[in-house]
Amino acid sequence: MKDSLNIQEDLESAEKWSYKELKEYLRQMEWNLKEDTRQQIQTVKEHFENELHRQIKEEVKHLYQEIEIIKKNQTIILEMKETINQIKNSIESITNRVEQVEARTSDNEDKIYHLEKSLANSERLVKNHEKNIQEIWDNIKKPNLRVIGIEEGTEIQTKGMSNLLKEIITENFPEIKKETDIQIVDAYRTPSTQNHSRPTPRHIVMKISNIQNKEKILKATRERRQITFRGKPIRLTTDFSSQTLKARRSWNNVFQTLKDNGCQPRILYPAKLSFRYDNEIKIFHDKQKLKEFAARKPALQSILSKTLHEEEMKNNNQNHQWEVPL
Repeated sequence: MKDSLNIQEDLESAEKWSYKELKEYLRQMEWNLKEDTRQQIQTVKEHFENELHRQIKEEVKHLYQEIEIIKKNQTIILEMKETINQIKNSIESITNRVEQVEARTSDNEDKIYHLEKSLANSERLVKNHEKNIQEIWDNIKKPNLRVIGIEEGTEIQTKGMSNLLKEIITENFPEIKKETDIQIVDAYRTPSTQNHSRPTPRHIVMKISNIQNKEKILKATRERRQITFRGKPIRLTTDFSSQTLKARRSWNNVFQTLKDNGCQPRILYPAKLSFRYDNEIKIFHDKQKLKEFAARKPALQSILSKTLHEEEMKNNNQNHQWEVPL
């Protein structure tokens, strides 16, 4: 009853715990329950075996002593029957204790099952929450254009971010300059504080007043492939949330391998891999699906097997580092 109250109190306070704390608590609870059950069963088993061996040994000795006079003394026979009854009662008592332990084990297993089910539901809720946050951030950042590779202080030389963007467009997309008047609502460096020990300049995020104009610039960027500013290469990309960027970057090695083998890969929103194979466009949301598909295509498997294996080993090592020893 006390254990149940403690578990109930812990579960009520679990709302304040972090996901990692909750997971650690459940793992520790599971280990404690299993260890407690194992020790109790072992104790009962040892007691049962020792008691049974002792009693049998004593009775065998007693039988040898009394067998010569069994015909002369009927009382001895009655005592033997009583002793046998006591042994039976002792066995029944031990059997009852074993059954109680097994019943308690079953209760503990039920508790573990419900805790695991609760944990799975919590993990699903967390994933849904993270996905919703990711979509909200991506929508907020949808009008943004990220410019990578512009030296620090260049915006001062051009007398503002608007002039900086106009110079980029004039140098790379003169046709867009003629057709469209692109206006910037806001622009800033990210992160906000410059780290002078960092070898590369901070990115510039520009919020374009018209999303269609931003898409025109990105489309022209994909078609031109090489974008420059004053002759030096730069990059223009969509400004995604950190979660989306992380998911997209997870495809980097696979993307490069497919690109090196002429499969024309692309990363679709939010983080889907697209590439051409057998004159068809294939799209995958995760690496497991890609791995299963490649297993049915020997030519594709020969291209991706090494890359997928290296990534699987890397993920296993990372998971191993985060494991908590029981």
